[in-house]
Amino acid sequence: MNNNQEIVTWDLDLKNYLKDFSYDAGLPIIILLICCIFLWLCVAKKITKILITLATLLFGIFCFRKTPDILIKPLLILSEQKENKKNNLIISKDLPHCIKQANAIVVLGGGIFQENLPATNSQIRLMGLSQLLILMNTNETKRLQIPVVLTGGYTNKEIKQSEAEAMKVFLNYFIKKNNHLKVITEEESKNTYQNSAYVKNIFSENKIEKNIILITNDFHMFRARKTFEKQGFNVCPISVLAQDSYGSGIFNFNNAITSVSLMNEYFGIIGYAWKGWLKF
Repeated sequence: MNNNQEIVTWDLDLKNYLKDFSYDAGLPIIILLICCIFLWLCVAKKITKILITLATLLFGIFCFRKTPDILIKPLLILSEQKENKKNNLIISKDLPHCIKQANAIVVLGGGIFQENLPATNSQIRLMGLSQLLILMNTNETKRLQIPVVLTGGYTNKEIKQSEAEAMKVFLNYFIKKNNHLKVITEEESKNTYQNSAYVKNIFSENKIEKNIILITNDFHMFRARKTFEKQGFNVCPISVLAQDSYGSGIFNFNNAITSVSLMNEYFGIIGYAWKGWLKF
């Protein structure tokens, strides 16, 4: 008896092609486009047709796989950062010479999920801090007794804990060897401008010279650096790589979230410049 069974062939190229356009946000976008076509064929007010069509196109653009890359490149150019995706670290291995003059490290908060658990951006920045301390120790470029300032106030009304305190707790999970670090928390600020202003007060109270290593996401570094420089700080920027949010499919909801975050950064730069909070 022949137990060999004929294996049915499967066109993976066709499957992947269909999946790319239907997975995640792909199917909703296709449905919306079909609805727009029927809307234009039906009797409806022109303004309604235009608004719904524009909303659909904008949704599709934000969900598109390449949109985050397009939006982030100008921000990297402004902050004088290079793409570092080939690096196995989330910060560059090539540390700038300015870290030798730094008197403190400032890590900006990026939100809070729940008590003792900072948001993803905060976690990534703390991982960048951990890698920086290891590189500094390896290269013998700076003593590890340098104080670390964690910034971020009570930004979530449902959580009775500041971003800075949650970051401090989270930091202890993976920097066991550096438990001798002097950690200072700034727990009043709710935005980047307030980060810089309250940190300035802390430096004045502790008589620390305003030469800092500033750690934040690469796309946020331009606004953060210029804001701190406006407060009189000499900033040595250490950017951490933004979290890659590419998912399956040409259109993906994660890309939309990232695209909106990057657009918020552009609006933030414009708003801060209008307020006079940036140093040019």
